[in-house]
Amino acid sequence: MVRLPDGSLQIGRGLPGRGAWLCAGSPGCARVAARRGAFGRALRGPVDPAAVERLVGELEAGRPLAEG
Repeated sequence: MVRLPDGSLQIGRGLPGRGAWLCAGSPGCARVAARRGAFGRALRGPVDPAAVERLVGELEAGRPLAEG
């Protein structure tokens, strides 16, 4: 996933921006990372909390994440 300049998140390997790997098969991993503030640290900048919640919600729902 990458952090876009506006602080939102997008999933995709070839997208511009600061990227980080995500354990996409594990909603629990994403929940723990969100609780610990790991998204902002891994992506080296502010991340919109609503974007993190949306990402965690989609993982918990088992929806496939859009690739860029």
